[in-house]
Amino acid sequence: MRRIWIVTGTVVTVAAAALAYQLGKHWKDYHYVGGRLKVDMSQPDALIRTTSLSRLPRDLLRVPIAKDVLTEDLAFYYEQNEDRMGLNGAIKRIAYEHELDWQDKLYASIFNEPAEVAFWRDGKGALRHYAVVMRRGVFTKALEEAAKVALKDGQLKKAGDISTDKGNALVLALEVNPRRTLLLISQGDRMVVLSDPGLLFDESNSMVKEARAAVTNWLEHDGALSKQFDLDNIVSSAAPPADTARHTLALGAPTMALGYGAFVSGFKGMRFDFGGDWSTSVWLDSNKLTSAQLLDPALWTAAPANPSACVVMPVDWAMVNQVLKEASAKPNLPEQALASLSGPGLACWYRESNLYSPVFIAKLPANTANRDTTLQAMATWAIASGEQAAPGKGKTKAKPDQKFWRNANSKATLAASADFVVFSPDGGLVEKVIDTIARSNPSVADQSPGTQNTLGMITPRPLSEMAQREVYAALSNPDDASFLDAAKTHLPARMKALASYPPIRLELSKTQASGKAWQKVDWISKEKSN
Repeated sequence: MRRIWIVTGTVVTVAAAALAYQLGKHWKDYHYVGGRLKVDMSQPDALIRTTSLSRLPRDLLRVPIAKDVLTEDLAFYYEQNEDRMGLNGAIKRIAYEHELDWQDKLYASIFNEPAEVAFWRDGKGALRHYAVVMRRGVFTKALEEAAKVALKDGQLKKAGDISTDKGNALVLALEVNPRRTLLLISQGDRMVVLSDPGLLFDESNSMVKEARAAVTNWLEHDGALSKQFDLDNIVSSAAPPADTARHTLALGAPTMALGYGAFVSGFKGMRFDFGGDWSTSVWLDSNKLTSAQLLDPALWTAAPANPSACVVMPVDWAMVNQVLKEASAKPNLPEQALASLSGPGLACWYRESNLYSPVFIAKLPANTANRDTTLQAMATWAIASGEQAAPGKGKTKAKPDQKFWRNANSKATLAASADFVVFSPDGGLVEKVIDTIARSNPSVADQSPGTQNTLGMITPRPLSEMAQREVYAALSNPDDASFLDAAKTHLPARMKALASYPPIRLELSKTQASGKAWQKVDWISKEKSN
């Protein structure tokens, strides 16, 4: 949920630009450095369902905050992207050299058809690999002709066949440029486009069994990817029916949790439906997540006011405890060390810190047996530098129930006060939370009453300040000088637009559902300030 619009913009840009990531030496031989791409084709990390890929960026810009922050540059980037233009050039060259009657509408149809676009993360966690599933439409005749010229064209080659219940599916490899190769797989009235041959082929040039099975499923069953994300199982009052939304973007929990989805087992993902009106929903499994595990208004009384962003984390503490037990911690943690932790956690970012140092807040009742011993063991294992971590005091006015553990060589701090446990790589944020618990600072609950159903909060002004500072810091390397200059030219206006918005609170709809279903999230804020 954090950095929600940045993630949204990134995913849509990748989809609209039809970027292809080539990991390897030469597409003609299907040899790849390091073997095939390490993705599970049967488990996409994100999905876009759209009535038209070409309309996707401009329809996204109809969402007010996206229009102000992303601006028309998003649409221009899509329309003028080098890879998209390269694909257009490849199609025109093949048609010209082989005297094929392919008109410009053929290229346009690729982007105008209804489609499902699945994404997978690469080794760096970016949603770089993708598959597009669509109906062939006016592309049908063109693909039949392409199969014939593939035997004598240097840019288009036959790469294999896939057997399906509906017949044989032809696999063609289209070299867009020396660094970009797409796989086009067609059968009947459906077509699959893969961003990289390494999604389907392994390092020995053979089709990966699991990947072939996934592609076969997409070709044989209409809407197979949408069913994997359960897109049509929406609580009645949660969001517009899927067939009325022009575009739906869904992000799975593993992607949003940066790979730690197993620790939030009841949370499955988040989606945005837009085109006319727009809406947001979360994918929850009530069999694994009760309201008490998801919502706890008391946490907001401990969070200092004016965060850049805060998000509730429905942590599965039993799973966390199991991982700690198997981690061979030294010193060994007490049996069931986290068993007394209850309810969700809260992660918050503040402008005075940085993106990589949020503060985490959780509940651990003060009357828990052996509480201090457990915390001492956790602190020694988690933040000490090979030495016993000693309790200490921060800048706060110490009270009997306030306890601190610090790393001797960094700012990492664990603290406890009242019924709360607090941790952050930035000890200053921990002290700020402890002061808030002691009522020396105002809290989010003071600032925004009515947090009973709050899942998250964004305060655009401090968020924009932190985001701009973090971007500049990320481009501080001398090799990034040109990118830094571009950021200093364009970013301030974007961040100023973002800062003009009032605080935004994300609230879970009171209409609940049993089992696994999409449930509405309302964006609550005052009118945009001038």
